Amino acid sequence: MSSTILAQSLKDPEIAELFSKEDPEKRFTDFKKVSQGGFGAVFFARDVHTNDAVAIKRIPFSGKKAMERWQGIIKEVRFLRTLKHPNIVEYKGCYLREHRAWERFKR
Repeated sequence: MSSTILAQSLKDPEIAELFSKEDPEKRFTDFKKVSQGGFGAVFFARDVHTNDAVAIKRIPFSGKKAMERWQGIIKEVRFLRTLKHPNIVEYKGCYLREHRAWERFKR
C-alpha cells in the first residue's frame, strides 16, 4: 500500500480519529518481544508518560495484501474500542509508524 493511499484514508475524519498522531517509538521504551504470529508481533513495553507496563501488538500492512490488511486494522480498532470488561485487557489506542499499526493494551 502506498503512502499516498494511507494519507488519503487518514483524510477521512472517522478513520483519522482511530489513530494517535503521537510517535510510538518515543512514547514507549524497554520493548521485549513475547510472541510472533501470522498477523504481527506482541511486545511488552513501558509507557514513558505513565510508567505503565503495556502490551503492544505491531501489525505490518505492506506488500501484496496491504490494502486488505489496512482495512482489517481499521475494523479491528473500531471493534477493540467498544470492548469494556474487567476480565479482558483494556484497549488504549493505536499508533501508525512506517506501514505498521501499533495497538496498545493495558491490564
